[in-house]
Amino acid sequence: MSGSNRTGQFFAFTRNENAWADFFITRVGLILFAAILLLAAFRIYPVYQEREIRSDLDAAASDITSKIEAVDSVTIPEYRYNYVFGKNSKNIGMEISTEFVITHSNISSFMFGERGLTHAEPVMVHVYPPNSNWKNVSEFRKYVSDTIGDGKNGDGSSPLEFSEDKEKIDTIFGSIEKELALTPFIPDLKKAIYIEKVIINYRNNTQILRRDYVFIFQ
Repeated sequence: MSGSNRTGQFFAFTRNENAWADFFITRVGLILFAAILLLAAFRIYPVYQEREIRSDLDAAASDITSKIEAVDSVTIPEYRYNYVFGKNSKNIGMEISTEFVITHSNISSFMFGERGLTHAEPVMVHVYPPNSNWKNVSEFRKYVSDTIGDGKNGDGSSPLEFSEDKEKIDTIFGSIEKELALTPFIPDLKKAIYIEKVIINYRNNTQILRRDYVFIFQ
């Protein structure tokens, strides 16, 4: 094709209004399509990211909750389970009260900024983490001994008196439940945690009555 023919076709194209309209419509359509694809990508990724984080929060809370409930069902007195947090737990936060295990994390995206995600897993048994009165089972026994007096701490060798002491112990645990509801225990997820079945023995005339609890501590 000669140069003059190509030049003539170009000028013909420039004078053809329909050709110009088609040209711009096509280009605008491509730009809009690309923008929609980018917008969809920015919106879809946070959805999948949130779903993955929520799955990790649920798994971490459910796992330790199931271990707490398993220890509660054990019939061996003073049984202790050494629990190690999984790899997916390293980037989340956790709080433990007597009735709930709460996990939380932050999610950030270009479009929506940063926001927090939280998952609360109920515990079917009351669990007692470290608090203002004790940090572990040994400190708990000492606290009971100091509170009740006479050197009795409720273990197998020094049972408490059922009629005199049980109400005091119930009051102690009730106070701790309220405290932990307001300020839950925050474990270090990089360290192991101990879940232990604690038995408090009571003497009721000639009988020995036992009440069991689940403690966790690090």
